Amino acid sequence: MKIIYLAILTLAIVLLSGCIQQEKGSTVVPNTTNPMTSNDEIKGLPKQTNAAQPPPSSQIDYSHEYPASAANVNGFEMKKTGSGFIVYYHPGDETNANKVLAVLEQGGLNLYKKYLGFEPKDMPVYMAASVDEYVKIADFPGGKENVAVGDGSAPNGKIYLYKPFGETIAGKTGGVIIHEGVHAAAYRFFGQDKIRYLPGFLNEGMAHYLEYIFKAGSGFDPLDLIYHSDLLINGVKTGNPKLLGLEELAQKCDGYISDDILNFLCRGQGTYTVWYIKETYGEEVLGKFLMNLKQTQNWQNALNNATGKTTSQLEQEIQDNLKSRVG
Repeated sequence: MKIIYLAILTLAIVLLSGCIQQEKGSTVVPNTTNPMTSNDEIKGLPKQTNAAQPPPSSQIDYSHEYPASAANVNGFEMKKTGSGFIVYYHPGDETNANKVLAVLEQGGLNLYKKYLGFEPKDMPVYMAASVDEYVKIADFPGGKENVAVGDGSAPNGKIYLYKPFGETIAGKTGGVIIHEGVHAAAYRFFGQDKIRYLPGFLNEGMAHYLEYIFKAGSGFDPLDLIYHSDLLINGVKTGNPKLLGLEELAQKCDGYISDDILNFLCRGQGTYTVWYIKETYGEEVLGKFLMNLKQTQNWQNALNNATGKTTSQLEQEIQDNLKSRVG
């Protein structure tokens, strides 16, 4: 009888232990904001929190081969061509060129069309093999000391990448490519004469926003992923740093920003603004805003036409929403 009792007790302990382990394994750990390492981008892939809706980054087929051919453009000897992008590269870098095109063709085109309302066509992408080459061809204002492997920039409607997919942080390059693709696509959409009407904080906000969707999916938590969201939280709780209004963001957030705190605020508040507008007014609101801005050349009027709210009303809504999330 004692032996039977011990056997039953042992079995119960084993089953209980299995249940505990299963429950631990199903616990969702919230994401944390990644620190900036270089060139103004959040690095790495966030933890996936919704298995039913995998992020676009997890659906890229890097094995798909895009056609390669010889080229002689800006010192680049080879190119790979997709429906919306042309990647120029040096011999020996074909694998990474193929991966860059996979991200843009399979991920970027869908995101840009869905959220921005248009698709790029024949957009050039240049893959630099050295820091010197990257700084020279990209005309990068930050200097060589601010360039790291996997970085990118997009002046004048062209995308420049430095050793893409050579980084040690998983997922860095994919996000950078999507991010810079937004800048290049916006430049192409507005043209050289009208791109200045798109405020820098909204330009960066859209680029970060689509980068996060690519990495984490459309349902990401803004304070979980937004770049240096700790500044937004501190701004609400303590007033330090002082958060900027939309008009201030438009005035202070254009061009290369050397002051780190201002740079972080411009990008963080810009992304939160874009996130809030899209979440509140629908998926097509960014496309409506961009199309209207191209016509009116006035960002305040364009926002009003797209949302039905004045700049001051939107600013108050965004501040109230941020305060409610911070608690």
